[in-house]
Amino acid sequence: MSAGAGAPPVVADAGAARRTTRLALVAGMASLLDSAAIVSVGSALPLWRSHLGLDDWSVGLVSSSMTLSIAAGALLGGRLADRLGRRRVFSATVGLYAVGAAWVAAAQTLEQLVAGVVVLGAASGADLPASIALVAERTPAEVRGRMVALTHVLWTVGIVTATAMAVVASPAGLAGARAAFVVLALGALGTLVARRRAVLAAPRSERLDSGPAPPAAGGRSGLSRRLLLIAAFYVVYTLVANTFGSFRTYFLVVEGGATQTGATVISFAVTLLGLAGTVVFSAIADTRWRRRVYPAAGALLVGAQVLVAASGAGSLGLVVAALVAYSLAYPYAGEGLYKVWAQESVRPDLRATFQGATIAAARAAAALFALVTPSLMSWSPAGLFWVLAACAATAMAIGALVQRR
Repeated sequence: MSAGAGAPPVVADAGAARRTTRLALVAGMASLLDSAAIVSVGSALPLWRSHLGLDDWSVGLVSSSMTLSIAAGALLGGRLADRLGRRRVFSATVGLYAVGAAWVAAAQTLEQLVAGVVVLGAASGADLPASIALVAERTPAEVRGRMVALTHVLWTVGIVTATAMAVVASPAGLAGARAAFVVLALGALGTLVARRRAVLAAPRSERLDSGPAPPAAGGRSGLSRRLLLIAAFYVVYTLVANTFGSFRTYFLVVEGGATQTGATVISFAVTLLGLAGTVVFSAIADTRWRRRVYPAAGALLVGAQVLVAASGAGSLGLVVAALVAYSLAYPYAGEGLYKVWAQESVRPDLRATFQGATIAAARAAAALFALVTPSLMSWSPAGLFWVLAACAATAMAIGALVQRR
């Protein structure tokens, strides 16, 4: 059923529906682990800054190293997943993730920390396109959007989980942050155990050599333009999302004057709003409502950046209001929508490659931006958010073109 249909589609066979959902949940654990790693690194930045004596550039180096390694891992992992098999790459990268998380937990110096986040980021980037393509190839077409969106629900669950761990662990300081990365390593090992049964129980619903997806208006050239627009949307949107995800706690503490515990509590509360919206989005991903809610969500996303920029980032209350607005908007106009677009628009044997390439481009751009974000934040918080407002407006305009095509 297309996105223009009214009612959510159903899978006729109840057993097949259970197998499909189980596969999406297990494969979606890669999304959960990846987002949890990104948020955990962001939450620990103020602690590493104080305990390891990091300056602004060192903080930026840690964040950008994580993001650049995600980009490199996605580029390589997506291509390998299409060539060698999604199951193999998924298993190998989740195992590497466990190693990286344990490495970060044990890091005692800046050099060890950077090396650990590079391993963790590379594994996170590589397993994401493989896991989402695995869901798409083994999911019936009529519920493919919902199942892909379900993996993004787990991405948001990962954000909630990591934020909750940060809240619980914050009184323990750096020791609590180390414990959180140990939990992530154990979660990756558990995913390795669960994935084999779930994948084997859900056979392929389409051939990998079954040819291209239905072209957009204008034939092959129209499809190419649509893919370029999807990629551009995700790259520009990620500049906004990565800044909120990686530097939210840092911004609340350094610029808003909140305590570490207070900042993590605020982050946890607004993330719950994002999780609720992502669950709703997964329910409407194969219906016409996906298209209808986009304009309002896009306007709210831009407005969140403008609110902080116009206030000069001098009020903790306005910063929190902006985080609330952002959390209400991004489920319907952000990464989850990009993932559904990518799986609908790319032929089966190139899905992981396309998604890996776009993730790599987006993360590389975000890494360069993250390198200067702490310094830009110290120089002019309002200036930073005016830049983010421009990025958000550009991404939403590009997304509107994708919707029309």
